[in-house]
Amino acid sequence: MAFDRRETAILIIGDFFILVASLWVALLLRNLALPPLGYFEANLIPFLPMFFVSLIVFYIAGLYEKQTRPIRSVMGVRIFGAQVATVMIASVLFFILPLSIAPKTILVLYLIVSVVAESAWRFYRMNSEIAEGSRTPAILVGHGHAVNELYDEVSGNNRYLIRFIKRVETNDSPAEVVLVNGKNTVMSFTSLYEEIFDRVPLEHLDSKQLLQSMSKYRVLYDISKRIFDIALATMLSIIAIPFITVAAAVLSIESGAPFIHPERIGKNGRIIKLHKLRTMLFNDNGDPELQKKNRVTSFGRALRKSRIDELPQLWNVLAGDLSFIGPRPEFPKIAEVYEREIPQYVMRHLITPGLSGWAQIHDYDAPRGPADVVRTRRKVSYDLYYLKHRSFGLDLAIAIKTLRTLFAFSGT
Repeated sequence: MAFDRRETAILIIGDFFILVASLWVALLLRNLALPPLGYFEANLIPFLPMFFVSLIVFYIAGLYEKQTRPIRSVMGVRIFGAQVATVMIASVLFFILPLSIAPKTILVLYLIVSVVAESAWRFYRMNSEIAEGSRTPAILVGHGHAVNELYDEVSGNNRYLIRFIKRVETNDSPAEVVLVNGKNTVMSFTSLYEEIFDRVPLEHLDSKQLLQSMSKYRVLYDISKRIFDIALATMLSIIAIPFITVAAAVLSIESGAPFIHPERIGKNGRIIKLHKLRTMLFNDNGDPELQKKNRVTSFGRALRKSRIDELPQLWNVLAGDLSFIGPRPEFPKIAEVYEREIPQYVMRHLITPGLSGWAQIHDYDAPRGPADVVRTRRKVSYDLYYLKHRSFGLDLAIAIKTLRTLFAFSGT
């Protein structure tokens, strides 16, 4: 495999024990004596929530992403930033929760020790993970843009656990990867591509395999996801109503109707109407000619920046037109173009579209406005990756990264 998934588990477990050990060292430095077991346990209990917050913050900071974790130049900075954020969150927790630590200087010592220890641990794992001797030699067989992309990525980096020693051009057989390990094991080209790029190679996508991934074994997942959508949308709607009410009042005074209901393509190709606060002069429904006459209003720009304009879509979630996680729904007219020009595009309509999705957190060059076939091909490759691999874990990853984007006021 290009990047052994066990390494992520090793990093998470190692991080947890490093954080525990950092607390022990912080207590040692604070008292200049070995901390007694009872004293250590008394401080460990209030720190446990902090450890788990640290792991979540590490994930948000990208410390477990296979594309970024071997980059030495940014690893120390990311760890420091993540731990500072954790300490700030923990400081709030210690005031809110019935937990206490004394003195508070333990937090400062813990921060310093944990940053140094985590950096040393990460650099050690990186050196071990990408050691040249552990990289399995492989031969890449195939033809096409995706094959070229995979070959260039693996050949241009030493971060992966395989290395291509040869490439064989062929048009008459499926693309594959042959691991030269004494037995010449054949590895799926598609699996390797997906593991490295977190998206599917459209030109090599097997429709039958994609449909099989939506088998009856996901019924429990679909039911649980729907229950979660309803519960979360209900709670968030209660919080959102005051913001929506104020924004709607301002829009009514400003000019025109406060809400718009643009059409999108929903599950199974059904036309759905989204509920949004109006941020432009009028609803152009994605029409290129009308878009030329439309523009974002000054108040609408503030609504977009704060994402308040999208809060009414919580009602779409309650109605079942949308989910919190899924491919973003497209305008009907633009979708017609993509269905003609992009292989497998229609597959993304097999599941309920979402407020945020795998493509949104990865593909920041996603097209806006008129149809853009070239850029949308890449976006669809992320959507179909989600369709193929959707799970509670993947939904959680999307949710966490979406929150990171929202707090940074960025993304698509």
